[in-house]
This record gives sequence, C-alpha cells and structure tokens, in this order.
Amino acid sequence: MRNGKTSRSGKRLPKEIINFIIEGKASYRKIRSDIQSKWKIEVAKSTISYYKRRKLRVKPLNLDAITSEDWQWLQGLFSADGNKILNDGRYGKHYVVRVSFDKNNDSLLVEKCKRIIKAMGIAPITLLTGNCLTIKTTSKQLFNMLNKIPAKSEVTAAFVAGAIDGDGWVDHRAIQLGQSHVPELFDAISEFFERLKVKIGTWTKTDEPNYRRMYIPFPVLKSSGIVEHSIKAQRIAGGGAGEI
Repeated sequence: MRNGKTSRSGKRLPKEIINFIIEGKASYRKIRSDIQSKWKIEVAKSTISYYKRRKLRVKPLNLDAITSEDWQWLQGLFSADGNKILNDGRYGKHYVVRVSFDKNNDSLLVEKCKRIIKAMGIAPITLLTGNCLTIKTTSKQLFNMLNKIPAKSEVTAAFVAGAIDGDGWVDHRAIQLGQSHVPELFDAISEFFERLKVKIGTWTKTDEPNYRRMYIPFPVLKSSGIVEHSIKAQRIAGGGAGEI
C-alpha cells in the first residue's frame, strides 16, 4: 500500500522534493506540475497535503508563557530523572522526552510538570506502569533544549529544586540526594552550594564508588532559595505536601 510519503510509483521521495513541497507557495496543482517537469516524478495531492500538514504541526515552544524559574526547574527535573529517545521509524523521526514519577507520592510533581509543558504549547501524554507514572512528550525543540548534563550557568536555586524533586527524598528536616548515573549533575549541585559558601554533607559508598549522596539541611534549603521552588522541600516546611 502506498503511504503519504511516496510518489505514485511507490518510491520514497528524495529530500530535495520534500523540501520543495514544504516551502512551495503555489497551488497543489502547480507544485505537482513543477515536480513533474523538474524531476520527472508524479506526486499525488495527498502526498503534498501530508507534508504541508506536517509543516503546520511544527510550531515553536511558547517559552514566554512560563517563568524562567519554571523552565530552570524543568531542566533540573529532567537532568535528575528524565530521558529522551530519538525514534527514527517508517513515518519519520519522533523526538520523545520522558520523565518518570512515583504514582503514589508524586502527584503534585506530576501536576507541576504537566502545567509547565502545557503552557509551552505541548500536549503531554501520561503513561502508567505499575507504580511508575511517566509523562511523555514529542517535541524536537524541547528534545534539543533539555540536557542531562547541566551547564554551570543553568544551575540556579530553581534548577537544584527540580533535581531534588526528581531524584531526592525527604529525611526528617533535610533532603537527601543520591546520584550515580550523571556525576556531572552531582558536581554541579555541589558547586552551587560552594558558590554560596554553604557546606553540605557529601559521601561516597565504599562498595559503590560511583554512587554519591548529599545531605541538605532545611536551613540551607531555605537560605539558598530552593524551598520556594521545590515541592519536596516544601513538605518539610509545611509538614505536608507542599504547593505547586
């Protein structure tokens, strides 16, 4: 069966013809005629329509709709507990971004993450597997903007709050954060506190040298501005679930 990405002969269209269709301003009839004249290939109107619709679906993220702190929080969350996958399949490339949560304990984190993503103009999908709830989006621009390894300039109080919410846990009047898969993230957060001239406890497990943990007391979370953005830190402050 011929799909919407091929010529009438069933052959996949060359990239130059695809670009010609996407950028073409003429009518479908004129575009078909020009392709026939220039490349000697007959293209169906449905194929032209397919690429025209695909172009319309690609729209820039509305970063003005969210605060810089919300964006930094999302970056920290992704760095700690997100992943991205490029699926290059039959129907083109899909730029997938995913963040996972605990179904029973992270409902406010899920709502905050979805609120930020929706405000940018992306429709998130929620997937449930056992006790794991995953937010999945497909966006090339978001895919390219989010990174597991943070730049030093990105590591703000809101960024650290996102990382804590993604991979930290409440320990009485403090937050503990463990990290082994992204050592650069652990280093960046440690350097954040060093710049503030604040000491936090860090240690490495003897039997797992790649696993490091830090202990951040509540007074440090508060004085550094992290509590304002971290739902898990707010649980310590209010003795409850915190606010979005």
